[in-house]
Order: sequence, then C-alpha cells, then structure tokens
Amino acid sequence: MADEGTRQGDSESHEARPQPEIRMELVGSLPGGRAIAGVEQEGSFTWLASKEHISEQARGELMELFQRIVKEGWWVQDWPQAH
Repeated sequence: MADEGTRQGDSESHEARPQPEIRMELVGSLPGGRAIAGVEQEGSFTWLASKEHISEQARGELMELFQRIVKEGWWVQDWPQAH
C-alpha cells in the first residue's frame, strides 16, 4: 500500500533520533487529587500515577501504549544534546 512505504520511511528517520526513557510509578496520591502527572528530565519522562485512580493493570497497559507512541515516533522529546 502506498502509505506503508511512507510510514516505513518515517520510522527509519525516527530510529536515528535518541528515544526518551518512559517510566510510570504508582504513588499513594498526587497533589490536588490528580490521577496522573508527568515529570520530565533530560533523557527521560516519568509518569507519576495515583494508586487511588490507576490500577496496576491500567499502569501496564498505559506503559505499553506510551512505549509504542515513542517507538513509532509519534512523541519525540527535543532535549538539547540529550545523548
């Protein structure tokens, strides 16, 4: 299919870029009753998720999705000289 070739070319260009490390940690609670909050450091992104709102199963499923998003090049962090 025509768009498969384009998509493959896109993935090749994304593979050359450094990919951020994505993590998710379950915590007791977050300020303001939030369910999830992101913490960014150069080269990594950690999601803090409240145990009150996010189950271990949901955490696993979300991590699979986040990792796919990064691998596919849909999310690219622009950290200067990250790696």
